[in-house]
Amino acid sequence: MKRTKKKLTRKEKEDRSAVLWWLFFEKLLEKVEAFIMVTDSSGRIVFANSSCLDSFSLPEKAVMGKDWIKSIIAESERNAISKIFSDIKRKKMLMRFDAPVMIAKRLEKRICWSAIPLKERRRYFYMFIGRERTCSAKRVNVHNVTPLKLNEAYREAIDMFFKASISNDPDTAKHAHRVMAFAVALAKRLKISKKRIERLKVACLLHDIGKIAVDEKILYKKGKLTRKEFAQIKRHPIWGADVAKLFYFLRDIIPIMMSHHENYNGSGYPAGLKGDAIPLEARLLSVVDIYEALTADRPYRKGFSREEAIAIIREERGWKLDPKITDIFLEMVKKNKIKEENIG
Repeated sequence: MKRTKKKLTRKEKEDRSAVLWWLFFEKLLEKVEAFIMVTDSSGRIVFANSSCLDSFSLPEKAVMGKDWIKSIIAESERNAISKIFSDIKRKKMLMRFDAPVMIAKRLEKRICWSAIPLKERRRYFYMFIGRERTCSAKRVNVHNVTPLKLNEAYREAIDMFFKASISNDPDTAKHAHRVMAFAVALAKRLKISKKRIERLKVACLLHDIGKIAVDEKILYKKGKLTRKEFAQIKRHPIWGADVAKLFYFLRDIIPIMMSHHENYNGSGYPAGLKGDAIPLEARLLSVVDIYEALTADRPYRKGFSREEAIAIIREERGWKLDPKITDIFLEMVKKNKIKEENIG
């Protein structure tokens, strides 16, 4: 008898969303070297990482809930920054600007900020990513954000998330980087468009980001997982997608993140998708994800040889893995087209 999946109530969904929201900031962004500050739509500070608090000499208890402009922006430029903040809220898209800031109530630095709208549940928040800037200008400067500059800013943000994940979980981050290199090689062989390959790269780097919500005792357990523990692990694609939903420029990778553990015969998770109903990029990611996991050394075992990994993947062809993609990938492995030298 097939068990009916329990539907989450609105309150349960919101509770889960709130937990992921804070885990994302506290487990990842806390460790970023850049100044990270998050405000609500009124401009009140709801999060600031250590780099930000230390650099601006702001005591955490004193700054939470305070207006970010009054807290750090030089008084002479507050009106100008208020207008920029209004534009950010109105346009709901990334903007860049630099402004003189106060350190311990004295004008000491000029910071270049990238302001990114975040949508959590039905509310908007704003994440400010700041870096010190050498600039002779004394007044506020708004940068023209061209499509090229937007792409650069997105890549910077994604790179920041990935570097933060290295601090949080070096093994998972290394796995993601290797998976990305293998996936790109396979995607080129499948003649996937450059635009889709760029999207695939981001999905590979962030595909396991949902593991920030998995209990660390389960995540790093060396023995066999219990059914209850594995059920939590199986939630990580959904949790990862929930994190991606915060950022409007990550929406395109959500189907890939959600589906990278779906099986070709429909026996996978979280949705039980089958065959071509699984996005192509997710089917591709599944193949290289398994190959990387098999061939990489782990704290509890030595990596399998290439021949052993090929044999295991062959057994999973057609039920877990897309047979056509698997055949092409294994052909590439045999011809040494998939190897460590691809990474860099």
